[in-house]
Amino acid sequence: KQHIEPGSTISSDAHRSYHALAKEYNHQPIRFNVKDNPDHLKWLHTMISNAKAFIAGTFHGLDSKHLQSYLNEFCFRTNRRQFEGQMFNRLLAACVSTDTVTYGDLTE
Repeated sequence: KQHIEPGSTISSDAHRSYHALAKEYNHQPIRFNVKDNPDHLKWLHTMISNAKAFIAGTFHGLDSKHLQSYLNEFCFRTNRRQFEGQMFNRLLAACVSTDTVTYGDLTE
């Protein structure tokens, strides 16, 4: 609600969890048939699967306090996966330009 103006049009799938949107927004659910379009949302499902595998394989004991940081790192790595030759220089620039994060910052 913070980021969507009342009266906006929202397109989504027809999952029942979105029915409440019709109260404040112009909700246009789009039904799809997996037999007619088996690749519908294929890349969305692929990215969600990759994010879950990244988090499960890297961060054991996921804490909701740090979830956004984990997702930020996943996006950062995903967006830069084609630039392997520039990785060291980008890492160095990121290290130099960021503030120090202490153990206390992470655990508070």
